[in-house]
Amino acid sequence: MIFRQFLNESVSAASYLIGCAQKGVAAVVDPSLPPDVYLMAAADKGLRITTIIETHFHADYISTGRVLAAQTGAVIYAPSRDDIENNLTGASVHYPHVRVRDGDEIRIGNVIIRAMHTPGHTPEHMAYLVIDTPRSNEPWMVLTGDSLFVNDVARTDLVDLPLCGPRVIFESMQKLMALPDYCEVYPAHYGGSACGGKQMSGKPMSTIGFERRFNWVLQAKTPEEFEQQMQSVVREVVESVLIHRNTNRGVLPLPADYYQQSTAHHAPVTTQALTLDQVQTLQHQGAVLLDVRTQLAFAQAHPAGALNITFNQSNLVKRAKMLIDPAQKIVVVNDVPTVAKLAAEMLAEAGMNVAGYLNESVEAWMAAGLPTEQFAVNNLEGLYQHVLKADATILDVRDPFEWEKQTIPNGSVDVRLIALGELRERWHELPRDRHIVIVCESGTRASAAASWLRQKGFQDLEIIAPEGVSDYAKRYPTARLEKALV
Repeated sequence: MIFRQFLNESVSAASYLIGCAQKGVAAVVDPSLPPDVYLMAAADKGLRITTIIETHFHADYISTGRVLAAQTGAVIYAPSRDDIENNLTGASVHYPHVRVRDGDEIRIGNVIIRAMHTPGHTPEHMAYLVIDTPRSNEPWMVLTGDSLFVNDVARTDLVDLPLCGPRVIFESMQKLMALPDYCEVYPAHYGGSACGGKQMSGKPMSTIGFERRFNWVLQAKTPEEFEQQMQSVVREVVESVLIHRNTNRGVLPLPADYYQQSTAHHAPVTTQALTLDQVQTLQHQGAVLLDVRTQLAFAQAHPAGALNITFNQSNLVKRAKMLIDPAQKIVVVNDVPTVAKLAAEMLAEAGMNVAGYLNESVEAWMAAGLPTEQFAVNNLEGLYQHVLKADATILDVRDPFEWEKQTIPNGSVDVRLIALGELRERWHELPRDRHIVIVCESGTRASAAASWLRQKGFQDLEIIAPEGVSDYAKRYPTARLEKALV
């Protein structure tokens, strides 16, 4: 499981990315930041955002869930209630979504996200238990939204509806306090937010056990004592709460620029949005088509002639400069056009010759019947069989410091150690009449090398992914660099 917390300091709001690395999918919970923040974080981990989850509609921000859904095709899960509705403060959702009810389970690959109805702050409010099934069937953490905070609980004075109020939130707290002590607590707000009191901690996470023992409100033992505790704290007036609530549930219109949101991180550089026809023309003129999807998605099917460098903020530019001639124009493609745009801006900022990005998904290329290619992908057992049979050239494109730890022994096997950064100078050392199996640590560099070699006319290529030489070394014999080169 991949779990990331994002802090929106302007309103002291927290949102979350929950992903399954094995399946390559992710969910975003309570998004409040511009969509490219989540898109870049997901792309960095090889994840595709397929799910957006809201805990409730009450907030001091307008959710960015709908723009994120528009850019990714993700499904929005929301705790909509048609039984509590009026013009001002109802609990129904007026845009496409999947309704979440108490006990519903949302699957994100091997991760289960289970809804727990925790009303009081609002009638529809859901907390979400997060279960990493490869490790346990018990909840590892709970995303409490605006029900339980660190050293506080949600205020109940912002709307006057059924299933709201101190006694209701007291019962919701009993549900949460029944969770194991070790269960981690991740709320939607932290200290500084008007959604809680002045004693709400600035620390944006805790555990059930710590809150049970030290949360000042939870020391109350009865509903009456709990209500007295809550009424003893003066809460800040939130003027915009109904505007945000009704915008977030689709009753009021979204701001005019809602679907143009960006972090503006790459604002100094603009890149051109291109159609399929424009991309084809540029490719025929010699532009390199840079596909920044994951190595496995690329291997399954990609535009013919494309180069694959998996999106990663720390090494995308570095690897692109290794493999792409500075004079070559670059067109970036991805499953999500926004990710292609962000990648194009990163490359352009680094001084590379970027012509633009495809303003459609790679799937549109496939749907249009344009030429595609595939790569063979094998696993560690398959790699070992090649080593035993000595029926292929093994190309290790890791860096020299990695070779020093372990390499595949080259006794009877043709093992070539050519780092990815050396490929443009040394590719002619590789045999054209043999099957070439390319390895690294995860398949990302292997895929980059394979796609580049195919541009040079090599056809009989295979990559090992998503594992690599370090994983191989745990199961099969390896050698250190000096022995591998004997």
